Amino acid sequence: MSYEPRDALYARDDLLAGLDRANPIGFFETFDLRAFRTFVKDGGATAATRDVREAQARHDASIADALRVWLEAERPRLVGVMGGHKLTRAEPAYARVAELARTLTREGFLVVTGGGPGAMEAAHLGALLASGDDALLGQALALLAPSAALPNLIDLVGEDGQVRPGREGDLKAAHLWLDAALKVLDIAPADPGRSLAIPTWLYGQEPTMPFATAYAKYFQNSIREEALVTEARAGIIYARGGGGTIREIFQDVEQNYYAPSAALFTPMIFYDGDGYWQRPAIYGADGKVQSPGIRLDVVLPDIVRFARASRKDAGSCLAKLAFTTDTPGILDLLNEHAPVAEKAMKALLSNPVESLARARWNRG
Repeated sequence: MSYEPRDALYARDDLLAGLDRANPIGFFETFDLRAFRTFVKDGGATAATRDVREAQARHDASIADALRVWLEAERPRLVGVMGGHKLTRAEPAYARVAELARTLTREGFLVVTGGGPGAMEAAHLGALLASGDDALLGQALALLAPSAALPNLIDLVGEDGQVRPGREGDLKAAHLWLDAALKVLDIAPADPGRSLAIPTWLYGQEPTMPFATAYAKYFQNSIREEALVTEARAGIIYARGGGGTIREIFQDVEQNYYAPSAALFTPMIFYDGDGYWQRPAIYGADGKVQSPGIRLDVVLPDIVRFARASRKDAGSCLAKLAFTTDTPGILDLLNEHAPVAEKAMKALLSNPVESLARARWNRG
């Protein structure tokens, strides 16, 4: 596999090319995993040679341009859904995210995520099934249930690009996880809902989540993260998550910190029925987490008040910062901001270089 530039975004069939579903480790020979194996052999996040770095940069630049072309054709109202990859398919929070994403898609929004498992997969599942009846989601969850948790695939691939000795069981479990998702595609509506994934080969050991319409897959995670947060102009919804989700939250905070006006402050919605973002974690005597939680409902309003004090618009901005599971309220907030988001997207597409600078709000 080489780092050939692309003329268009990836489709699921591109990434899953070479898959033999009858082979218990078939996903290891897909285009997606072969790309990751090459990436690992060539040094991973720190490419071994300048030639490799330049080839990856050309590929990622072509993806960025293909994404611009795709967005120009779709003209979507993009809503980001961020969340942790460890959320299992069997947890109530997974179903809640899928239900919310299904509603968003039905209401004319286009969901964009980081394209991984967990909360991200749940969002694409909901979007996929948006045109079906409500019972269809229950059928899909039942198909996913036998492979509810993605196995730990960290360090699955060695420096030679091959599976590490003793990890064959994990490889088979990952294949079953992927195959369960493919069974859902077999029952998907004839007119499936559209969605966008922006993943990275930095986490490429995970099999492709196959529910999205298009995949802007990058080698450099930093470029991917910037695209993910910047493109979600209509708002971003944060399901339960860990370190990666927290990084995305504070990237979003930074952009909103410097927004030239309250109108351009992008809605930030923290969505979890268990109050994960509104309570601190509880620890046992052994130091282990007994009840997870990362409290942000105090620190984030404080940041907004501080950031907007000189502009005297903190109240209007705080109205776009919500800790809620109220779907009608979420829709009201997103719909109110949608005209501003559409105008910002139009500016980005008409002059991407100037608009990218404006997206960073000239922080100098």
